[in-house]
Amino acid sequence: MKNIFRIVCLLFISNLLNAQDIHFSQYYASPITVNPASTGMFIGTYRVGANYRNQWASVSVPYKTFAAYADYRLMHQPFNNYFIGAGFSLVNDVAGDGDLAVTKLSGNGAFHMAIDDARNYYLSVGLQASYIQKKIDWNKLYFDRQWDDVNFNRSRPSFETGYSPAFHYFDFQLGALYSFVVNANVGGYVSASVSHTPKPKDSFYGADYKLGGRPQLSAGANFIVSKAITLYPSFYYQTQKNASELLFGNMISYKLIPDDDESNKIYFGTYIRLKDAWYPVIGYEFSTIRVLLNYDINYSELQPASQGRGALELSIQYIGNFGKPPKGLIDMPCPRF
Repeated sequence: MKNIFRIVCLLFISNLLNAQDIHFSQYYASPITVNPASTGMFIGTYRVGANYRNQWASVSVPYKTFAAYADYRLMHQPFNNYFIGAGFSLVNDVAGDGDLAVTKLSGNGAFHMAIDDARNYYLSVGLQASYIQKKIDWNKLYFDRQWDDVNFNRSRPSFETGYSPAFHYFDFQLGALYSFVVNANVGGYVSASVSHTPKPKDSFYGADYKLGGRPQLSAGANFIVSKAITLYPSFYYQTQKNASELLFGNMISYKLIPDDDESNKIYFGTYIRLKDAWYPVIGYEFSTIRVLLNYDINYSELQPASQGRGALELSIQYIGNFGKPPKGLIDMPCPRF
């Protein structure tokens, strides 16, 4: 019994460590954390945003993830075929009985180059450099030697040695982005990135366990159907060692006053995380502020325990300008979702 529990406990901790990468259902609302090549790729001077996710509150101690980011465009002049994006992000994640906490502070840089004279097609490359700290409260965990044949007794010593309550490392992510405008009604993007390119060590015991590379691929498009309605189909795929996930779906925006130049939209859509959950999304955008809310409805093998209750997620984004945009400025295609 004790040996079985020890194996389960170690597997659980290992899974927590692997699951600590950024994980948002609204992948389209967390641009520079998904791909550093998206840094600065928007219509405006600067962009700030935040994401919050609360998962598995119905099953165990909830996983809580918070992310905040900001990026800025540089050297975007009226007749330049290129510009630069710079930004940073902060992510904090707390999970499980042991309060396994991950804090990630990142700096991003991206270079964007138009590959046609009309500047309808852009190729972008980006780099993210991160400092990551992980810590855990070992006093909140259970170990096999604390089993007294009836219950787990935390007052008994665990006899665990050789571990550290915290460790840190540096990490890098590389990314590329292709964005385009076909005509006044159709645009899109294709995004690819790889996290953990140096495969850093990741262990509380100082072991030679290394994180596997995490390739990510996503693509999306926007189709203006009418003055009021726009469609935003997209998908997102990532894989790491033996784990992978695929998300896809469609968002629809409805402009409340079709002939008004100012943005005043409502959003609604449905997405699926294959073999895990589906989630409806609603939102509202006024001028340069957009708020989106979704709830993951679990349908995997965990459904009997979760009763379908997965995760609540909220995102907010603001895009602004320092002064007025330069005259003659031609906007580039921007992956809105």
